Amino acid sequence: MTKPVNRLAAEQTWREAFQGFDAGPAWLAPHRKAAFEAFAGAGLPSPRSEDWRWSDIHRHLATPFEPAVDMPEPDDIASLMAQNPFARLEASLLVFVNGRFAPRHSLVRPQAGVEILALSVTEEKPAWLDLSPREEAIDQLNLAFVTDGALIHVAPGMRKAAAVVILNISTGEGTSCALRHHLRIDEDAALTLHEVQIGTGAHLANVVTHVQLDEGAQLTRIQAQVKDDAAIHLANLDAKIAAHAQLNDLAVIAGARYHRQQQFITFAGEHGFARADAAWLLRSRQHADTHMLVDHAVPHCTSRQTFKCVMDERARGSFAGRIHVAPGAMKTDGQMAAHGLLLGEMAEFDAKPELEIYADDVICAHGATTGALDEEQLFYLQSRGIPQQKARAMLIAAFVAETFDEVENPPAREALQHLAETWLTRGEGA
Repeated sequence: MTKPVNRLAAEQTWREAFQGFDAGPAWLAPHRKAAFEAFAGAGLPSPRSEDWRWSDIHRHLATPFEPAVDMPEPDDIASLMAQNPFARLEASLLVFVNGRFAPRHSLVRPQAGVEILALSVTEEKPAWLDLSPREEAIDQLNLAFVTDGALIHVAPGMRKAAAVVILNISTGEGTSCALRHHLRIDEDAALTLHEVQIGTGAHLANVVTHVQLDEGAQLTRIQAQVKDDAAIHLANLDAKIAAHAQLNDLAVIAGARYHRQQQFITFAGEHGFARADAAWLLRSRQHADTHMLVDHAVPHCTSRQTFKCVMDERARGSFAGRIHVAPGAMKTDGQMAAHGLLLGEMAEFDAKPELEIYADDVICAHGATTGALDEEQLFYLQSRGIPQQKARAMLIAAFVAETFDEVENPPAREALQHLAETWLTRGEGA
């Protein structure tokens, strides 16, 4: 006798919805079908899996999330757009509302050698675009139900970095939307990208960013989640780094009741560099979870990861990162650190940085710390006449400031600092 399969409400909804799902363009259909079949075969990841040991996604997907297709624009679109922390940057702006490109609110600044397209209005598949998903459920689910995304191609030799802001606004109560961004930066070219997630209501946003850096290419990417307190946010980064290429990635998370961030970074050429930092600002019962794999597949590459997590009340932060050094990848330099700051007695921080080394002559290290605010430092500030709430805010700001130090653009760095200050003010009453 065959035992019936008990599926989560969200997964069952997606399986049923795919039969009549049609979001275009036509050339995407076979890729969409293959991705869904792969997802349906394996299903959602189990918390028994080591990569998901601190993230019981089943608990968050016990209610259905209907794929959003052609939803009306929210009435408060102007106020939502005003929350964009990077609104003052001199950059092209791509706005996506409930999974669809919103040309009326977007502005693409023409720049020679830079191609910026919206997936939904691209009639033919660009020659440089590789849509192959990872053998991983979130990426497969994303490609199966993707409705839009940014396709950005920077031509060889464009050393003056193109600047783009992607603003994703989600408001559909009980809905799910999937955006898929593909970045191809050719030899000796550069791009600065800011991704912003803003939203309201209990919805699910699945955002995947695939990056291909050719030899000598550079990408600076900053991801900010501003306001999404009732939402579930799934965010993937899949980056392949060629010889002498550089990736600088920073994620600042201050929203969503559950955030799962996955980063897969692969060195495909020698003398590559990757920095992937994050700052989490969590309170109430928020949970932010990061899974990271840095694959040093070739020699002479350098990677740096610093994660800072602030948790108040019953919030939970978790980090599982692994540096993999392949056989023959000598002269690898990999450093990984995760630090948690607990502001509430019921807050929790879990960290598991790992090294998996199969080569000699490498410099690799990892570490993790967890603690509360330093009472001596707090007393020192108060003894100098600084009120307790202000002193706490200063120490918390100093804790996360390290992750902002690598941001070279002053307006972008100030925007991130303001984002952190806003979070502190809301919690400290300062």
